[in-house]
Amino acid sequence: MLRAALAVFAVISCSMAPATATADRPPPVDAAAIAREVRSRTKVPALVCAVVTKEGVHAIGADGVRRVGEEAAATVDDRMHLGSCTKAFTATLAAVFVAEGALRWDTTVGETVALSLPDIDPEWRAVTLEQLLRHRGGVPTAPDPKAWAAAFGCGDAPKACRTAFVEAALAKSPVGTGTFAYSNQGYAIAGRMIEIAAGDMKDYETLLAERVLAPLGITRFGFGVPTKADAASPAGHTEQGAPREIDNPNAIAPAGTLHMPLGEWAKFVAFHLGAKAPAALEGAARELPKLHARAKDSPFEALGWMTGTRPWGGAVLTHAGSNTMWYCVAWLAPEKGFAVLAATNQGGDAAEGACDEACAAMIQAVVKPAAKPE
Repeated sequence: MLRAALAVFAVISCSMAPATATADRPPPVDAAAIAREVRSRTKVPALVCAVVTKEGVHAIGADGVRRVGEEAAATVDDRMHLGSCTKAFTATLAAVFVAEGALRWDTTVGETVALSLPDIDPEWRAVTLEQLLRHRGGVPTAPDPKAWAAAFGCGDAPKACRTAFVEAALAKSPVGTGTFAYSNQGYAIAGRMIEIAAGDMKDYETLLAERVLAPLGITRFGFGVPTKADAASPAGHTEQGAPREIDNPNAIAPAGTLHMPLGEWAKFVAFHLGAKAPAALEGAARELPKLHARAKDSPFEALGWMTGTRPWGGAVLTHAGSNTMWYCVAWLAPEKGFAVLAATNQGGDAAEGACDEACAAMIQAVVKPAAKPE
């Protein structure tokens, strides 16, 4: 979701005047009022938004309905699809194994995935884990149509589907290694590298649950369409507002199929703000500077995040996610000790705009700008 992340950069950069510094604890924020006001104007089915600090949720609110045409109201406890915001979770899982010595940031495809694929193009062998997590591994943005169709039709276990998809991706030569090209395929390859480093006995989904989510106390989560995990969840909607329950194939789960309530997502975000790490994640916490480090050239991405500099937040991290039926975005200001999150159960431009506006309103409420937005 590079385009969406950059679009959010523009919205918040233009809408916020230079701000005063934040206090250790942000002032009260009426997130429910923000969700209600923004949703009523943008007409998305539901909108959930939250302010997060190192202590966790500072403010959270929701407005709207779970499904267009029905009366069930969306709540702050509803599961929201995170789309490409899953990538930060995958990079953090990689950090767990780097901290333990099972992986290095410069571990290569040749040392892992290629061991069972001796006939892949030799150029893949030198591609590193870090390059994949930075979208600089030479993996094309668009997958081969035949491989993509096979991934959608795969009824095997997730790891088997992922293995087949990665093998298809590696059957073609890398293109532009070292140059940024946003790629879900690259994260699928990174996911396979993690599975192999962990002994290849467990799939990515299980490893993420055991090694990252459980230590953070995240218990309400799943992969794929939220209603398949919990029927009392919001449905996704097309840009035109029609309910539709569909997600990307499990082959690319490391790139974008995770779902959870915003309160659970906040626990992960608090970790990236520098909250005290649980014992199981102390090693990964030491890798946060690496995870957040900007690339040397445009678009200055981090590992699982995009980066920027803003008057209200200093050096910031951000990412947006959408499977075209949902949309979400996160903005983190570690130097200021807070973050804002927004998610809606619709895809498209209106969804993007709603989340952008909610984030801008929450940021304004937190930083108390010296001048009102233009």
